[in-house]
Amino acid sequence: IEVRRFGWGGKGGRVYQRGYFECFVSPDKTNRLTSMVTKHPSRIMYAVNNAGQELRVGVEEGGVTALTWGVFPNREILQPTIFDPDAFLVWAEEAFSLWSTMWLSLYDFGSESYELIEKMKDTYYLVAIIDNDYYTNDGFLLLDALLEVGGKCS
Repeated sequence: IEVRRFGWGGKGGRVYQRGYFECFVSPDKTNRLTSMVTKHPSRIMYAVNNAGQELRVGVEEGGVTALTWGVFPNREILQPTIFDPDAFLVWAEEAFSLWSTMWLSLYDFGSESYELIEKMKDTYYLVAIIDNDYYTNDGFLLLDALLEVGGKCS
């Protein structure tokens, strides 16, 4: 596979990628995702809410995880994308602050939209799920599982 058009690699190489998903999720869906991840030993989940309450499922202490990496002839392994739990927590603070600094400012105080965004900011989790089965999994198994979890919510 030649991936020069994406900015790295070369002829005769391979690129590997773990399944990765990140988004804001309601507390109910966070519980459902926890259940789904617990049933699959290859998956891990990091979640944090605006109050800083962390939830880690299937995670051992420490550990930066390579999400994508490439193996090419006559080169060391290239690792352009990682997941770092500490960086995720820093990003979560910024992401939650955007609910207030950006989104709430678009609506009138007390309006239905303002109240909804404020409720989401105060209750939702920023969730990241990694599927470590990069060899036999094409990433769509994780997507299918996420869609199933989402479909069960009312």
